[in-house]
Amino acid sequence: MSERKINIWLNAGVIDADTAQRIREYESERARPLGLWALIGLGALAIGLGIVSLVAANWDDIPGMVRLAIHALLIICLCAAVYLLQPRKGYLGLYLKDILLFVLAVLGLTFFGHLGQVYQTSSPLWQPLLIWLLLFSPLLLLTGRGWLISLLWMAGLLGTAVQFLDWYFQQTDAPRAVYVAVITSLPVLALIFSIFMRKTSGRQAFWKQIGQFSLTTFVAGVGFKLIVEPIGPILSDPGRFMSDIAVIQMLLWSGAALLIYVYNRTASGISIAAILTAAAIISFAGSVAQPSSPLVNATIFMAFWAAVGWSAIYSGWRNVFQAVVAIIALRLIVLSFQLAHDLFSSGIGLILAGVVTITIAVIAYRVSTTLAPDKASPVEHDHQEEGL
Repeated sequence: MSERKINIWLNAGVIDADTAQRIREYESERARPLGLWALIGLGALAIGLGIVSLVAANWDDIPGMVRLAIHALLIICLCAAVYLLQPRKGYLGLYLKDILLFVLAVLGLTFFGHLGQVYQTSSPLWQPLLIWLLLFSPLLLLTGRGWLISLLWMAGLLGTAVQFLDWYFQQTDAPRAVYVAVITSLPVLALIFSIFMRKTSGRQAFWKQIGQFSLTTFVAGVGFKLIVEPIGPILSDPGRFMSDIAVIQMLLWSGAALLIYVYNRTASGISIAAILTAAAIISFAGSVAQPSSPLVNATIFMAFWAAVGWSAIYSGWRNVFQAVVAIIALRLIVLSFQLAHDLFSSGIGLILAGVVTITIAVIAYRVSTTLAPDKASPVEHDHQEEGL
């Protein structure tokens, strides 16, 4: 904590001189030598870049089997380092191990590309990604502890899904709605998995991050789906196909919501179930109706985000609620331009657009500050987020 912040609190009367001194002593005892670690990191980066430069300059002169052997040896050494750090606590046991895990996973992913380069093989990108996901998921999920690993695993899962769908739509016998519905529901499955594991694992913070990334990905995906038009050129009957996907998704998401509600009847569990249920109903309605009116599209979009906002209020997710208010406000601004785009081409229209934008921004700010859940204390926050 900076000395400037302490002085501001002291001058404002929030804390007294004795409390300020205790804060300074507490922070000084736990201060990390950031300058030292920055220099160490800079030196390590220089060494790594030097090694990469040497290898790149002599890449063609190094036999393929030698390169693969060195690559595999690096992976083995990192596995040994992670194993040795496993029982340790503190900085080495938590932060450094996660960094080594991250590097190990990246080396494992690039190994498949290296293997294909040496043996001159080719395959759809989703296949090596899937193999990497199957091989490294146990290692990452059983030993990871921080957001770096949880984010990497979620990125690997989503990357595999996106590449598979991209390849699948190019096949002559595509599409089958059930495949697309299941693949696009992977964040929901990851969310359920994280909730179950958090109840049984000692690494609750890690599984909470998996759940947060999964829920964020799911909400963002549904919101994006409610904005864009169906991808019709690659489908013979896009309307029917999207409706079939929406039906299967509604069944999957509703079942997941019921499962989460039964298993986890905390505020967070109820909120997550509500979000999944709202997404299932609204996404199905939007896919079946396929509205072309900007007003109807915006209404469906804002209805979903209103459900997310209610869930945020119910569970005390202040930052989520404020983000939802900002998203709805932006959608209202876009809607105002869509409804009166001809009027906005004139000077009066531009003035009116500015007034509308400022009005919506002011209202959104008032709503986000007055209706947002209060910032809970650490004990209350942990209690509220127990189910997530």
